[in-house]
Amino acid sequence: MATIFSVEITPAKSFPGDTKIVADTATAEPLVDVPTPCRSVWIGPPCDANGVAGNTKPVFLGDSAGQNKPLLPTNFEGVEIEIDDAAKVYVKVGANGEGVVYRIFS
Repeated sequence: MATIFSVEITPAKSFPGDTKIVADTATAEPLVDVPTPCRSVWIGPPCDANGVAGNTKPVFLGDSAGQNKPLLPTNFEGVEIEIDDAAKVYVKVGANGEGVVYRIFS
């Protein structure tokens, strides 16, 4: 006898977004400043309306202890990170004043 599993998928209720700019290459910063419960976060490099990259160097994603997931300036599809709080994601830039765009799925 075969067992059929039913998985219920609940769509995101909201997906606010913004831009995170990091002033200094020496300091990683949290993606958001306050705890923000979520299901996942999409993060990508900024670009203009013509698809021109806004960053000149990669940014690196991770947690407060280390940021080693590179995001290249032209990786416009970005990355999605499944996490329970967007404030746990940290961004470190390769050039002062660069950053990321993001959407939080909650």
